[in-house]
Amino acid sequence: MKRPLSVAAAVAILCFLLLPLALHCGARINVTSSFPPGIYWVVDKTPAKGDLVMFCPPEQPLFDLAHSRGYLGSGSCPGGYMHMLKRLVAVADDEVDFAETGVRVNGQLQVRSQPLAKDPSGRSMPRPPQAHLRLADSEVLLLSDYSSLSFDGRYFGVLPRKQVNEVVRPWLVWQREPR
Repeated sequence: MKRPLSVAAAVAILCFLLLPLALHCGARINVTSSFPPGIYWVVDKTPAKGDLVMFCPPEQPLFDLAHSRGYLGSGSCPGGYMHMLKRLVAVADDEVDFAETGVRVNGQLQVRSQPLAKDPSGRSMPRPPQAHLRLADSEVLLLSDYSSLSFDGRYFGVLPRKQVNEVVRPWLVWQREPR
């Protein structure tokens, strides 16, 4: 005699079948600790300072290192990287200072931006190539104001603005206390 599907199994199958449609329609999933895990939704908006954005990291040796160390998971981005979720904190003409005490944008210390000297495995963390700079029109700085453990701009510096093309908002997230 066949047993009927349990409710949990039915929900799992339904989610598996609907996930591609949800992703196509604008759902984005965050499984990292940079921001609360859960589902974020893409909004029709040009990225601006203060927005949460999802982006593909550029194919660079630094992101290969981050991937090999487990700071950055595997995904569908070029280079085999996963999408990253960060806050857009600096844009063209903003002055950025990277220091041991944290990252300053136009003189203002950013929340939870103090870089770690070593990762949890005792390996030295990378540092941006410049300690002080003014961002060009084509550059942005992305940080996490939620997690002090996030792999973000305090380690990789500024990125090309063209990398950032999706603004997202939390839709269904599992809120954890900021770390």
